[in-house]
Amino acid sequence: MLSSRPIARNSGVLSARRDAIVLAILITAVLLLIWNGSTFFSHVRIDGSFASDVRVASTALTLNVALILFGWRRYIDLQHEAEVRAEQDRRAALLATTDPATGLFNRKGFADRATQLCLEAGARGDNLIVISFQIHRFKSVNDQHGYEAGEWFLRSIAAALPLELGEEALIARLSGDEFAVALPLGPSESDRAEDLADAVLRTVARPLMLDDRIIQVGAFAGIASAPAADASIPDVLRRADMAMDRARSGRVTRPVWFDAGMERALIAHGEIEQGIRFGLDHGQFVPYFEPQVDLATGEIVGFEVLARWNHALSGVIGPDVFIPVAEEIGLIGRLSEQVISEALREAAQWDSGIKISVNISPSQLADGWLAQRIVRILAETAFPAERLVIEITETSLFSDMDLARSIVTSLKNQGMRLALDDFGTGFSSLAHIRSLPFDIIKIDRSFVTNVTAKKENVAVIRAVTTLAAALSVPVCVEGIENEEAYSAVVRLGGTIGQGWYFGKPMPAEQTRELLAARSRGEQPPLSAAANG
Repeated sequence: MLSSRPIARNSGVLSARRDAIVLAILITAVLLLIWNGSTFFSHVRIDGSFASDVRVASTALTLNVALILFGWRRYIDLQHEAEVRAEQDRRAALLATTDPATGLFNRKGFADRATQLCLEAGARGDNLIVISFQIHRFKSVNDQHGYEAGEWFLRSIAAALPLELGEEALIARLSGDEFAVALPLGPSESDRAEDLADAVLRTVARPLMLDDRIIQVGAFAGIASAPAADASIPDVLRRADMAMDRARSGRVTRPVWFDAGMERALIAHGEIEQGIRFGLDHGQFVPYFEPQVDLATGEIVGFEVLARWNHALSGVIGPDVFIPVAEEIGLIGRLSEQVISEALREAAQWDSGIKISVNISPSQLADGWLAQRIVRILAETAFPAERLVIEITETSLFSDMDLARSIVTSLKNQGMRLALDDFGTGFSSLAHIRSLPFDIIKIDRSFVTNVTAKKENVAVIRAVTTLAAALSVPVCVEGIENEEAYSAVVRLGGTIGQGWYFGKPMPAEQTRELLAARSRGEQPPLSAAANG
């Protein structure tokens, strides 16, 4: 599959220099031979004897013959040297364009050969099709069977792909588990491109036997196309990679075609990422406070802190836009700590009976220094630990239960309160309540939506409130947004309510005004206000 490359320029220069040197030596030797030969014969006497300087001429003639022999030997040596250098250049060119593990093209070789392919296909009016695919769980092959088994597996795939795709397909291994295929197809052959991508996925997913062990993995594939006449190989490959990333993120087991929306989403993602970095440096992420109300009295007993992005151009941006990106780029911890610090600094001035609840992301819960970080924030903001409630979701406990238990216990020992958030959405809720020292159970808002219309939601809320009452643990019900939901939650035994029925999340200034008005008796309890 690998095309030969011309001999490198330095080999050509060496060859020309060699020929010039040898030619000069031979011409000089021949001219001297002719001159000495004429000298020799011009000094021969009639009687056949020689003049006194004939011996000198004969010696020169002998040296000329030796010079010719030396020149020829040097010519042979230089020719061998040029052949060795040409072989070295050929090997260097091969190594520069070939993946040593599989014998396929590497990224450079793929770009070079695909460029030639475009020139040929462009003359016929064809399109260039690029299939980018990534082996799923390839790392587990190395971890379970060793790196030698991993290389054997890659070589097996590299040998099988040309048989499935045909000789016209250009196949490359771009990195550890990422590959690409390029081939020319007619403008109306998009179905064939998808069939070839399906063939790639089947080939990669085919089980292989190694020493009585079955090795089987999966793959994700993306397809991009462009007219071959004006195709940019890096651009087409980048688009195929975007499509492959979409397939991987969505766990789509069929090939995904690139569309312009993917590129727009990637650009938007990049802009959000840069905006997050800028916003963190310039204090643009601020806390908003959502009221938590005692369902029996209607009094505010706490606030949940929610992050908002106070963007200079776009205004206030909700967390669904920036939280996933911050988690992906590893900045969720810094963002969360910045918002928590600002919230606690503000809430330190409020009524000492009001609790402040903050959410901890799964990635933060994997940080063994989380407790120390929160204690530092408490010290910097002069906020009492007993007024702080740390909300932890069930799903964040699954990855490393021992580490989660250690961190949760450490937080509890520092005097903070713990809430099990989104209760009921996980798989081991009762086990978590028994094994971890939670002070509050928060029922997920999904059980409150249409609570009167769905009997199963009523059953879940009743079961949780009954269990919590037996454990003397208060229940906070999220997502109360109307009178009907409020009445149902009160009837089912909820202790604390939270949702837009009591008030939307508000900035610090508005929260201060609300608390000040309530302290002056200018506003009734929120449940009564909502009913009124």
